[in-house]
Amino acid sequence: MKPAFVAFDVAGTTMQDDGVVIEAFEQAFSKAFPVAWQEHGQEWLDYVVETMGQSKIEVFTHLLGSRAEAIKANEAFEQAYSNEVATNGAQSIEGIELVFKQLHADSIPVVLTTGFSRKTLDQIIEALGWWDLIDLSVTPGEAGLGRPHPDMLNLAAQKLGVADHSSVVVLGDTQSDIKAGLAFGADRVYGVLTGCHTAEQLESSGATSILYSAADLFSLIGN
Repeated sequence: MKPAFVAFDVAGTTMQDDGVVIEAFEQAFSKAFPVAWQEHGQEWLDYVVETMGQSKIEVFTHLLGSRAEAIKANEAFEQAYSNEVATNGAQSIEGIELVFKQLHADSIPVVLTTGFSRKTLDQIIEALGWWDLIDLSVTPGEAGLGRPHPDMLNLAAQKLGVADHSSVVVLGDTQSDIKAGLAFGADRVYGVLTGCHTAEQLESSGATSILYSAADLFSLIGN
């Protein structure tokens, strides 16, 4: 069945990560809460990895127990990540632009969902030169709740006029991506191995198939 749209995660799925997100978390914690970071560093990083793909502000809120402190930490995270992109640029997953172009040729909308804020996501899209390659992008702040909730996918479906959620294809590299896709009602929720979580973790979360890379999408949905 032709997808109504294809929703891709960003870091680790369509953009190479190489540990940059984790590094930005470390910088945020050490800068905003140096004493607590010394005491809880490994515990916090373990939770960050476990919840990768979720809204960053929600992750900070859970760990710090205060929305005000979470906002402070998130600002430090955003700055650290922004500095990395500004200094070293951003690199897409090999072959993903060809997938975007093929989807467009088949009149299938390309959607990006993310755990980043709008400011960070726009910086990434600009750095990668993707403005003409995607049809829609959604952030947690715009949708209501981030992953594993399906809010971003629900908003994308609403904006694109898609009523049949089962016809949507969702791809991501984390358990949160998979859970969000299933909660949304997509029949095809694919895990990819270019990011954070293993095939076993993705399968245990309910991924309907595992791909090495999002660039291999057409091996499952056909041309």
